[in-house]
Amino acid sequence: MATLKRKHTSPTTKVVFGIVLIFSIFFFYPMIYVIINSLRESADITRFPTGLPNSFYMGNYIKAWNEMEFPKVFLNTFFITTAGVVGIILTSSMCAYMLARTTTKTSWIIYSIFTFALVIPFQIIMVPIAVLASDFNLTNTPGIILMYWGLGCPTAIFMFHGFVKSVPRELEESAAIDGAGRFYTFFVIVLPLLKTIIATIAVIDALWIWNDFLLPLLVLREGTIQLAQMRFNGQFLKDYGAMTASLTISSLPIILFYLFLQKYIIKGIAAGAVKG
Repeated sequence: MATLKRKHTSPTTKVVFGIVLIFSIFFFYPMIYVIINSLRESADITRFPTGLPNSFYMGNYIKAWNEMEFPKVFLNTFFITTAGVVGIILTSSMCAYMLARTTTKTSWIIYSIFTFALVIPFQIIMVPIAVLASDFNLTNTPGIILMYWGLGCPTAIFMFHGFVKSVPRELEESAAIDGAGRFYTFFVIVLPLLKTIIATIAVIDALWIWNDFLLPLLVLREGTIQLAQMRFNGQFLKDYGAMTASLTISSLPIILFYLFLQKYIIKGIAAGAVKG
């Protein structure tokens, strides 16, 4: 009779699990802290910042909803995020397609310029961007969407470029034999094959644009969720209860979007690294 051997967890595995558990606690604690304090009154938070709520106080959410004019700023932020992400995906995918399919020195130089833009911090160019936005009358919603296109395209082009190179040229040659033009070939044949990296870029750029504070502050001054939250952070008075409540309700939509598409992020980045 065969004896069943009981598997024992090795000491190394236990140590690794313990380290991961500790880092997980540090990672989730800020989010838990914000949610807990959103259910406490501001005076109670000031006295005991790390305390637990005595009761579920919902007044912070009502105050944040009303004073932020949440439906208005939500729709404006949603429009900016959606238009920014869609524009980045369309322009960068077409640009990456042409750069990947054109084997000339000019295309290599253009692609090198885009990849070089990845290492330029935004803080270096934010003052020229603010000046240009004022000079060209781009201090409005359409203007900031155009800026997001320009700032987001280098990363997206770099990611699309590797995926486009993995698409067999035979598919495009067969389409050309059947009389298909360049735009038809790209949008009908090539673009559907890039859905994994499209989802990855959509999640990354949506998280960036939705949570961005600095560029809207330079260009719009008001009208987005992140800027509206500053109403609770005054120079002499800070409403911590309403502030944490506003953070909670403003984070919920983008977290749901991330959870819906998060499976594509690692898959797309890993595949792009191999194919590139």
